[in-house]
Amino acid sequence: MNNNSHTNKNAIFCDHGPTQWQTSQQGNLLNQRLAVKDLFAVKGEKNSAGNPDWFAKATTAQQSASSIDKLMAQGCEFIGFTHTDEIAYSLEGNNFHYGAAENPKVPNHACGGSSMGSAAAVAANLADIGLGTDTGGSVRIPASYCGLYGMRPSHDIIAKDGLIPLAPPFDTIGWFTNTAELLQKTGDVLLPEQVINSVDTLVIHEGLFELIDPKLLPVIQRLLKQTKAQFTHHKKLVLPQTNILTELADAFRILQGRAIAKQHGKWINEEQPSFSPAITSRFEMAMALTQAEEKEALAIQQAWQKVIADNLDEKSCLFLPTTPTTAPKLGEDTSELRMRIITLSAIAGLSGSAQVHLPAATSDKGHPYGFSLMMAHGNDKSLLTKITKISNEYNKGMVNE
Repeated sequence: MNNNSHTNKNAIFCDHGPTQWQTSQQGNLLNQRLAVKDLFAVKGEKNSAGNPDWFAKATTAQQSASSIDKLMAQGCEFIGFTHTDEIAYSLEGNNFHYGAAENPKVPNHACGGSSMGSAAAVAANLADIGLGTDTGGSVRIPASYCGLYGMRPSHDIIAKDGLIPLAPPFDTIGWFTNTAELLQKTGDVLLPEQVINSVDTLVIHEGLFELIDPKLLPVIQRLLKQTKAQFTHHKKLVLPQTNILTELADAFRILQGRAIAKQHGKWINEEQPSFSPAITSRFEMAMALTQAEEKEALAIQQAWQKVIADNLDEKSCLFLPTTPTTAPKLGEDTSELRMRIITLSAIAGLSGSAQVHLPAATSDKGHPYGFSLMMAHGNDKSLLTKITKISNEYNKGMVNE
C-alpha cells in the first residue's frame, strides 16, 4: 500500500494517461493544473476505474469526455489520472489494488473516497483543480476530510458522456479546489448558463447535528452562528410528521444499489473480476436487492423531494454538516460510520440538489472540518456566487472569532 508519505505521488496518480498535456494557451483556467479521477475518457487513453481487471479489458477512448474538453479549452494543464476506489463504489479512499492516498493535511489519515486521488492531489498542492465524481458523497466527503472546497452539482446539469458510471441516476461530475474563487471559475466552465439569484435565506435543521461526533458540536454551532450573519433571513426546515431523516440512508443505499446492479451486474457475472472483500460484499448486496425494496425506497425519495421543494427556493439554501467526523485513520473500520455519512450525503443525493463543502474550520486536534450549503436543483451558479462571498468573509477572520 502506497501510504508511506503523504505527498507520495504514486499513491495519488495512476501510471497510465497523459501528463503535462495542454491544448490551449489561453482561457479563464490558463495553466491551472488539472488532476482527473480515472473514470473520465481522454482520447487515445484507457481507464482502470480503480480495478486491474477493468483496465485489462478496456479499450482506448475514441474521444474525450466533454467535461475534459471544456476544461482543456480554457487552458488547463492535465497532469495525470488519479486513483479511485474500485468502480468508485466506496467512501473510504482505500484501493485494494493500488493503495490508499494518505491525507496530505493529516498524516496517517484517509482522504475519503472514491475521488481520493483528485482530493489528495489538490490538498498536497500537486494540482489546482481535482476533477472527480460524486454519487453518494465522493467529492463532498474527501473535501471535508482534506480541507478543500468541493462541489457536487445538480443532477444531470453537466453532461456525463465519456464517464464510467457507477449508478447513473445519482452520478454527478464534481471538483475540488483550494479556493472558492477557483471553485466558481471551474463551475463557470462546466455548468450551463443559469440565472444567478441573490441568496438571502438560510434554512436550518439542528436535528442534523445529532449525526456528528459530539466533540465537533461546538465547531458546527460556531460555524452556524457565523454563517447566519451572512443571510438576511433564517428559517427552520419543516419536516413532515414522520421519521423521514432516519429513512434516507437506507433508501439511498437501495436505490443506488439497484442502479449499480443494472449497470454492472452483467459485467460482474460474465467477467468475475477480482475485487477487495469489502467491494465484493457491496456488489453482492446490490445485486441481491429486490424490486419491492426499490419501490419502497422510491416512495421515500419522492417524499424527500417534496420536503426540499417545500423548503428551498432560488433564494434559499440549507446549512448542513458534510461529514459526521473528521478524517478517520488509514485502514480504520468505518462500517459503523457509513450510514451516518450516507444520511448526510443523501439529503442532496435523493433530491438532486447542488451542494458545496466549505473548509471553514478545524477540530480541536487541528484536523480539517467545515460545513455544506445546499440549494435546490438548477441553482448551482447562485450557490457558487454565495459561497465565494461567504468565503471572503471567513478569510477576513470570521473563523478565528
